[in-house]
Amino acid sequence: MPDQVLIASLGGQPQIVTFTLDALLARGIRPQVVETVFPGGNARYHDAHRRLAREFEQYGPYRGLRYQAYALNDLSGRPLPDLLTDGDLDAAWARVRERVQHWKRAGHRLHFSITGGRRALGIMLYAAAMTYGSSQDRVWHIYTPREWLPRVRDGARMHLPPGTVRLLSVPFVPWTAYFPGLRGLLEASPEAVRRALAPDLEEGDRQRCEMVWRRLTPRQREALRALATTETRTQAARALGLALSTLDSHRAAILRAARAAWPGERVDLRFLRRVFRAWLMAQGHLPTPWGDFQEEVGVGIEAKGK
Repeated sequence: MPDQVLIASLGGQPQIVTFTLDALLARGIRPQVVETVFPGGNARYHDAHRRLAREFEQYGPYRGLRYQAYALNDLSGRPLPDLLTDGDLDAAWARVRERVQHWKRAGHRLHFSITGGRRALGIMLYAAAMTYGSSQDRVWHIYTPREWLPRVRDGARMHLPPGTVRLLSVPFVPWTAYFPGLRGLLEASPEAVRRALAPDLEEGDRQRCEMVWRRLTPRQREALRALATTETRTQAARALGLALSTLDSHRAAILRAARAAWPGERVDLRFLRRVFRAWLMAQGHLPTPWGDFQEEVGVGIEAKGK
C-alpha cells in the first residue's frame, strides 16, 4: 500500500493537528508523513508549527512519523501574512493544489484535516481533495467537546483521553475517479490548455463569442457556462441549482443572442457547446483548478525517536 500522508491546515491552535492524528492512530490509520499548511508570514502560525515540531520529537506514539511544514508564500515568493484578500487566496490555492499534486503523483494515499486555521484554507484542502484525490483518500473534521475548549486552547493540552474528540469523515467526490479524462487536463497549465483550444476556433467565431458574452446578463453567463460544460440541460440546471424552466428561460435568451451573431448557422445547444466550451476555457471564463508549478518554500522537520 502507498505511504499515507496527513495534510492539515494549521492556524494558531496546534492541538487540532495532534487531536486529529491521535484519533487516526486510534483507528489504526498511521500516516507516515504529517504535513501542515499555513501562511508563511504569520508569526502565530509559526509558533504553532514549532509547538508541533517539539511534540513529534518528544511524544512516544509519534516515533517514526515524519513531520514537516509547508509555509505558503505569495506568487512572487514573499511569505503570506494571512488569507485576507483575493490575491492571498489565489496564491494560497496555487500552493495548495501543487502540494497535493506532488503527493498524488508519488502515489500516496492522502488524509486531509480541514478543521484548523483559516476556514478558507480548509475549504481549499477540500477542493484539492475533490480535484486531485482518489476514492482511497479521506477528508477529516474533528469535534472537540465544548467543555474542553478552554483547557486545550493554544496548545495547553496536545492530547486528550481516548474517545474525547470525535473524528468525522467528510463526504467528497473525487472528480477524476468519475471522469478519468479530466486528469490530463488538470495536470496541464493554463497556457497549455489555451494553446490546445485556440486552434479550434476561427478568429471570426472568437469575435462573435465575445459579442454574445457582452450582451448577456451575469445570470445568463452562468447559464452559458453550465450549458457549455455539461452534456444535458438537466445536468446544467442541477449544477446551477436552478429549476429546469428557469434554465430554459436563460437558454432562450442565449440562443437569441447567438443566432443574431451567427446568421444562417444552425445554432442549437450542440453548437453552443462546441463553440463556447473552447472559447470560455481559452478566455479564462471557466474555473481552472490547475496552475504552473511554484517552488515550495517551507521547512521540514523529521521526528526523532527517543
